[in-house]
Amino acid sequence: MAQEQINEDIKWLERQLEAKKRELAGGGPETKEEREIVKEVIKETVTDKPNASAPAAKLSDNDAKKSVLDLKEKEHGDIIQNLVQIAFSKNLLSALKVAESLNNPHILDEFHDTLADQYYQKLLNARKLR
Repeated sequence: MAQEQINEDIKWLERQLEAKKRELAGGGPETKEEREIVKEVIKETVTDKPNASAPAAKLSDNDAKKSVLDLKEKEHGDIIQNLVQIAFSKNLLSALKVAESLNNPHILDEFHDTLADQYYQKLLNARKLR
């Protein structure tokens, strides 16, 4: 089940990545590494309302609040790892919902970076399997 969810998130991320690349290609001479584009896509998913193609968060608001309460008692690094675990066990938007609810910009930023790196690696691995 979790692997299916990761695959769904990877497919969605791949579509968003391609759209972002097309957008950047028309914007001028600046080129960005794909890893940086993945980070932008993940950050935009939080700041913008996800579009209709985005997988819906699989965590209810109540469950997200419970997760926030549990996480607030943990150390910084443990919080990030728990958020990544939510992303891979529930889905990306569920983890972003919990991270945003923590109201801690530092943790949110580090989570974006960690998550982007891990999803980027999974994206590369998925491409190798094709």
